[in-house]
Amino acid sequence: MEYTEIIYLVNKVLEEDEIGNVKTSSFTLTKRYAKKQSVRTNEYYSAVETGLTPSVEFVMKRLDYDGQMELNYNNNRYMVIRTIDPKNKYDIVLVCARKMGING
Repeated sequence: MEYTEIIYLVNKVLEEDEIGNVKTSSFTLTKRYAKKQSVRTNEYYSAVETGLTPSVEFVMKRLDYDGQMELNYNNNRYMVIRTIDPKNKYDIVLVCARKMGING
């Protein structure tokens, strides 16, 4: 399997203000290589039932992923809906939906 696509995992730095609200103060992008693949039909329909619309899956090395919930790919922001453990114990699959709007 070739990991030829470049994705940027979004690492958010959370900060608490004076009244206790937690907000994102800054973020960093971590460059990683992944393989892009289409969302499988059963995965798509399972997500649509819960109100989510997955648009792409990325397969990457498990050691490169640290629980980030957002990533950038081709100047678009994606939200990680869920992760899947494939039979290959060295990889992880990120099921992603494209973020829309001001913060997307």
